[in-house]
Amino acid sequence: MGIIKSRQTTLPVGNFLLWILLGVLTFPCCVHCLIFKVGVLGPWDCDSVYYRALPTAAARLAVSRINGDPGLDLGLTMDFIVLQEPCETSKALTAYIYYEHLADAFVGPTNPGYCIAASLLAKNWDKALFSFSCVTYELDLMLGHPTFARTVPFPPDVLFTVFKHFRWASSVVVSSNEDIWIDTAGRVTAALRRRGLPVGLVTAMGLNDTEVESTLRKIQNAGEVRVIIMCMHSILVGGEYQATFLTKAHKMGMTSGKYVFVPYDTLHFSMPYSNVSHFPLRNNSILREAYDAVLTITVASELLSFNEAFTAAKRSQEVTLPVQAEQVNPLFGTIYNSIYLLARSIHNARKAGMQLSGSNLAYFTKNTSFNGFNQKVQVNASREVKTNYVILDSDSRSSQLYPAYFVDLKAGELRFAGRSIHFPGGSPPKADSLCWFDENGICTGGTRPF
Repeated sequence: MGIIKSRQTTLPVGNFLLWILLGVLTFPCCVHCLIFKVGVLGPWDCDSVYYRALPTAAARLAVSRINGDPGLDLGLTMDFIVLQEPCETSKALTAYIYYEHLADAFVGPTNPGYCIAASLLAKNWDKALFSFSCVTYELDLMLGHPTFARTVPFPPDVLFTVFKHFRWASSVVVSSNEDIWIDTAGRVTAALRRRGLPVGLVTAMGLNDTEVESTLRKIQNAGEVRVIIMCMHSILVGGEYQATFLTKAHKMGMTSGKYVFVPYDTLHFSMPYSNVSHFPLRNNSILREAYDAVLTITVASELLSFNEAFTAAKRSQEVTLPVQAEQVNPLFGTIYNSIYLLARSIHNARKAGMQLSGSNLAYFTKNTSFNGFNQKVQVNASREVKTNYVILDSDSRSSQLYPAYFVDLKAGELRFAGRSIHFPGGSPPKADSLCWFDENGICTGGTRPF
């Protein structure tokens, strides 16, 4: 009797893999197997001050808290990659082009010199670009830049609100000599002029003592200047060029009250100010006297100070680096907030039943509020970030800063914080005509008539 062999039935390999894939996609827990990677762009390796923002630790802390936040329904797991931005603008753009496939969205650029190009590329890639440093109004036009979103208030608008209060219309913009700050100075100047304010001079400070003195002479000869905007790293975060610039200005008698000096970089982060003695002012009496002419405008500390928030993260072992809060660039908190805003946008898009496209993520930042690293972050219906600011002052005797005014961006006005500004010489720089701050008015002539 012959042996009858049973016929084995097997699924083709392709069909078998298809069934596995369908099973994975329909299994509810595996929705969270999806990874959404954020690329954090910045000159982290080529600039020692930016390096101290600790982007890896800031991003790791943000995604860890986001992934554990029960109030966020993301349907995915957030991850990050730190991407290097060369300090030369042209090289930074070249590097960015090669990052297309490394991330699903980007926080950056840090260098405003290639923001428009970066935004156009992000539009082509349909990837969100969340920036804290881009200084161009054009980027706010959703038609041309649909995947772009800001993560901090537009810094020139903050300056305009402060200048309007004191009626300081006339300014000059001075940068240190690196590409990132030269490009920043040019774009800050363009933004202020777009608001109708006269900027009499925009220049780099120079590379040596002779060139710095020459720059300061140009400012003295630039007419009725009220404010000197310094586009460079603040001395409070280790900016050596600003220390050189202010020291030379002091020796030339320019810090005696005719001008107010305003650091630009502190508009991007929350400088700690409650019971903090700042090392550069503590150990240099000349610099301390010069800084009496400086008004530091920075993001308000509304929940905790930056130092307190960073120390709390260390205490909970969420940050394990062997550094103290005083050694960290507070831009750390801005990186954290930017990633958290992106997560809030993902949450909002999912609630609306929308795909996580770059344009949708930029759009759904609107009507968002959350507790950031150490302040409240609010975004209105027009996608404008309305985080509050504070104006910090000092005197020639102390190494501490104190709040003089709060800057309420929603109301467009300043609120007295309880202690008057100590102006060198006893009074502020002269006031300009109010017509500079009237959007419907026109100021003409050299005398700026009232």
